[in-house]
Amino acid sequence: MAVSKQLEKKLREVAEFFSWIKKKDLEAVLEDLLTPKEISDLAERIEILRLLEAGHPQREIAQKLWISITTVNRGSRVLKWGSGVISKYVAPKSKKAKK
Repeated sequence: MAVSKQLEKKLREVAEFFSWIKKKDLEAVLEDLLTPKEISDLAERIEILRLLEAGHPQREIAQKLWISITTVNRGSRVLKWGSGVISKYVAPKSKKAKK
C-alpha cells in the first residue's frame, strides 16, 4: 500500500509540473527530461493507442510496428480499463472533428 501511495504522490507531482509548461516549451522540456529511447518508447505507445482507436486489429499493429502482441495488448487494456481520459487525446482526427 505504501508503494501505491508513493506512486500516487509522484504522479501528482509530475502532473503538476507538466501543467505549468507552456505548449511552445513542452518539446524542449521533454527533450531535456527524457532519453531518446524514452521519447521513442512514448511515441510508440501513442501510435499504438491511435491505431487501436482507429479500429486496427492488434496483430496488424504488432506486425506494422515490429513489436510484440503483448505490447499492443497493454495499449488495449489502457483504452478498455484505464481512466478513459486518454481516448479523447488519441482519437483519430475524424473522431476529434466530430466532438
